[in-house]
Amino acid sequence: MSMGAGRLSGVGVFDFDGTLVDTLGEISSALNRVLAKHGRRSLSEAEVKILVGRGPQTLLHRAWGATGKSAAGKEVEGLTEEYFAEYGRSNSGMSRPYAGVDDGLRRLVQRGWRLGICTNKDGATVRKLVKKLGWDRWIRVVVSGEDSVRKPDARPLRLALSRLKAGRGRHLFVGDSGVDRETARRAGVEGVFVGYGYGERDGTEERYFGAAVELLSWMGRAGP
Repeated sequence: MSMGAGRLSGVGVFDFDGTLVDTLGEISSALNRVLAKHGRRSLSEAEVKILVGRGPQTLLHRAWGATGKSAAGKEVEGLTEEYFAEYGRSNSGMSRPYAGVDDGLRRLVQRGWRLGICTNKDGATVRKLVKKLGWDRWIRVVVSGEDSVRKPDARPLRLALSRLKAGRGRHLFVGDSGVDRETARRAGVEGVFVGYGYGERDGTEERYFGAAVELLSWMGRAGP
């Protein structure tokens, strides 16, 4: 995808949950506390893994449907606010980068890649964790669900590319879900699917990697 003239540049935009960081423990813990407040049963991490992918409101809507009478509209909005409050109290130590990500991001920047994040997760949470992990040295742009419309609409990814000043060169979007695959397709960006996160492979992926270290090593070798 080209977004204007200029020198060749490699731009890599990543989804967050299930792509760079395993946050399933935090998500499950916060969600189950909200469910418990409303007399609902807890969900296992395996169950929660199936529900994530389109942002917090969708997560709460799906969780309510999975545990009893569904919720909609204003009720889901209220439940989402409760979830944000609980997530803020979660043990952030439960979220861990996938093996190889720290070193891989550093090496990509050294090779000339410009890096960003495009996620449906709330931006305050993502930026806080990016800073805590020390990744704000390398990841300059975070586009979240509230900054634009949500994936799989192409606009948030295009916004991330614009903020990264993507010119001529290789542009990648890396994610772990069908939503991410569709976002890349709609934006006309080379899509990369990772199989270690929360989504499932369906055979339509342009590129597939089963481990973060494999993905980042390939990006380093391929170059920008």
